[in-house]
Amino acid sequence: MSSLKNKKIIISAGASGIGWATAKVCLEKGATVFICDIDKKYLSKAKKHKQNNKKLFVYECDASNENEVKDLFLKINKKTKKIDCLINNVGISGPTGTIEKLSSNDWEKTLKVNVISHFHFTKLSIPMLKKNKGGSIINLSSTAGIFGFPLRSPYAASK
Repeated sequence: MSSLKNKKIIISAGASGIGWATAKVCLEKGATVFICDIDKKYLSKAKKHKQNNKKLFVYECDASNENEVKDLFLKINKKTKKIDCLINNVGISGPTGTIEKLSSNDWEKTLKVNVISHFHFTKLSIPMLKKNKGGSIINLSSTAGIFGFPLRSPYAASK
């Protein structure tokens, strides 16, 4: 990452935590960064940062909602037709408990956010990467996908 000058990067769940830390480094290295998040509090903080950085674009988006992800990409496509990188960062911890006590809705929501959202972002990024003649897709995960965690089956399965 010695130079990301003029690179265009999309980061899901980019307004806090690992996503925001990644966005700040990318901006410092000269990239244009498009972040989205569902958390209004962190989006508000990111928008304040945007006032000082014209290469940061901030959008609200529920990554688990395919239509919202499509709308996000329509907005990004108004700013650029090509990207260099997609960082699939979005993820939730999901419910805690034994399998027999978990609801199907909680299980499905965890998978929808942690797995299916990555599919939607990737699918919509590929045409933009192709226009750029290549690039990178980075999917963030967790050691929970290898080692698991007690009482955290949906999270471990999704990672």
